[in-house]
Amino acid sequence: MKRRFASAVIAAALIACSAPASAQSLGQFAGARTLAINAHSFGAYVHTSGNIVGLVSQLRLSFYPGVDFGFQGGLDRIDYRSVNRTVLRLGADFKVATAKASETLPVDLAFGGGLGVETGDNISVLTLGPMAVASRTFETSTNGSITPYGALGVSYSSVDVPGDNNTGLQLPLHLGAEFRMAPEFQLVIELQERLGTSYSDRGTLVIGANFPF
Repeated sequence: MKRRFASAVIAAALIACSAPASAQSLGQFAGARTLAINAHSFGAYVHTSGNIVGLVSQLRLSFYPGVDFGFQGGLDRIDYRSVNRTVLRLGADFKVATAKASETLPVDLAFGGGLGVETGDNISVLTLGPMAVASRTFETSTNGSITPYGALGVSYSSVDVPGDNNTGLQLPLHLGAEFRMAPEFQLVIELQERLGTSYSDRGTLVIGANFPF
């Protein structure tokens, strides 16, 4: 059952990759569980779509029980209509664990928020808003596990790019899974989709890894 669920997540992500895609709110690239106090995690991720390819890195840390913070940065290469250039992406977020999976609750829950900025030649995009995350961890071995997760946000979005100057609401949706191969290595596969105010394509496939330390 666990293997079938994980296979379904991967298949859905690969299928969605063939649809139009776009740069996204950066996201947390993880489930609802927060890091232990004084723990850290570094991540690196490649994201791709029909018009965009990029690389994002992340540092997550925690200095308060049940709360962790993330700082992201990376570059995108965009080839969309008249836009053909490199864009810098920066982001920050926080996540607060609010509930753990139990007999009465099937998932871990967390709430938080984030800020994302994309900037380049004649390109300025800002997203800001809260996000909820739900996930469930399935142990596969002593050191291995699979954690399917989903996150949904409501963001203020300001887009100023060639041919499009718009402000409104965006609903970023993130569906993915973490595959813990060892305590210090977690493979991440994530599908991002955004509804509402945006530019270029709307969905992105992300593949990367988290390295707790």
